[in-house]
Amino acid sequence: MILTIMTYNIHGGKDIDDNLTIYGISNFIKQSKADVIGLQEVDTYLGRSYFLNEIKYLAKRLKMYYAFGPNIKIGLGSFGNGILSRYPIVKKNNYHLTSTGERRGVLSVLIELDSYRKIWFLTTHLGLNSKERVIQSQEILKIIKRLDYPVILTGDFNETPENEAYSIINHVLVDGAFSANSDYYSYLDGDEPVRIDYIMHSKDISVESIKAVDCNLSDHFPVIASVRCNFD
Repeated sequence: MILTIMTYNIHGGKDIDDNLTIYGISNFIKQSKADVIGLQEVDTYLGRSYFLNEIKYLAKRLKMYYAFGPNIKIGLGSFGNGILSRYPIVKKNNYHLTSTGERRGVLSVLIELDSYRKIWFLTTHLGLNSKERVIQSQEILKIIKRLDYPVILTGDFNETPENEAYSIINHVLVDGAFSANSDYYSYLDGDEPVRIDYIMHSKDISVESIKAVDCNLSDHFPVIASVRCNFD
């Protein structure tokens, strides 16, 4: 079974010039034909994004199932991770990760592809401090090791493959870029292109292709992969 997977830090639904782009993001996702999408920096009911419930808006426009994992409460609104899926979401857990700065989390859902095939899909946004990310990556692996179906982890790790938190996760999960023998960058750190947004997977899944799309709807580029789930 082949799925199109996306990870996308949507920057609160705004581009680098602070223009609201959530409508454009919805059109981009539709055109990509992605089946399951992990989103980071999702706003709900915040003044900076015109009090829009972004995940609900996207799900309605795209006619998809959704889950939201709030990590920070701001007044009546919140900020966190989201998941969109063409397939039913039958279970959801939102875990807060150890955070010294802004609270971070990982959102986990069980997706029912059909009556007998399911996958776990997770999305996360790790912290800005390297020591913090190491602890967060260890906590994510503890969650993953309890899961009983194939696993896909997406997210903004805030670090490149040379760093420690990435290496900890990569010791258990396969980096889709290496699985597909591909390379991409997903963010401009000043003028330097870097890869900090990932699609990683358990060994019963393989990535046939993966790429980042040069797109100005956010300060990150969306990363899209064609993923084969190998069920027994």
